[in-house]
Amino acid sequence: MSYGYDAKAHFLWTACRQIVREIGGAMLRLAVGHKAGQHAEASSRMPTPVSRYTYVAMCLHWLMALLVFALVGMGWFMVDLPQGPDRSWYFALHKSIGLSVFALLVLRVVWRIGHRPPALPASVPLWQRGLAALVHLSFYAVLVVQPLSGYLSSSFSGYKTRWFGLPLPQWGWQDAPLNELFTEIHVISSIALVVLILIHLLGTVSHLVSGEGALFRRMWP
Repeated sequence: MSYGYDAKAHFLWTACRQIVREIGGAMLRLAVGHKAGQHAEASSRMPTPVSRYTYVAMCLHWLMALLVFALVGMGWFMVDLPQGPDRSWYFALHKSIGLSVFALLVLRVVWRIGHRPPALPASVPLWQRGLAALVHLSFYAVLVVQPLSGYLSSSFSGYKTRWFGLPLPQWGWQDAPLNELFTEIHVISSIALVVLILIHLLGTVSHLVSGEGALFRRMWP
């Protein structure tokens, strides 16, 4: 009886071990096949070389991005400073950098007219193309409204506007209501600019996460 029990136990153990091996082997083959399929799919989706922006466009883009980040941070920081030389210094620097961004924007538009940006790959969905175009046009609009509203706000404040010490023409006179109006426009457009930056960054991150790094490299020097 003992021998029969041991034989049955051995048979069951062997059968269970064989089943586990078969299941493990099947899972391993499935995993390897899935990995190979992913590799084959990725290879089949390997994008053809994507056209890149010109180096001038790249330099203008990243220089403007750095200056805009500095302007946003400085703008929200300096408004809480008490009246005094520190506040005046930050305001003067903010105005100078803002006018510089506007000058770079004009240069970028001129360069873009003569050098068409590279087309998006065919793999980019239509809705993403539309959103990208809308965000870029909104960037241009806000980057025009921002410095102009700031310049007009300064002109109607009674203070002279200077660009790194160089005096600029006054477009207005001391008028508190107009100064407040253009200041409000300046603040609202700065909020819109931050929203656009966040949308742009989210789009960039989504492309990187989804393996579409070629889109990012179009603008990376």
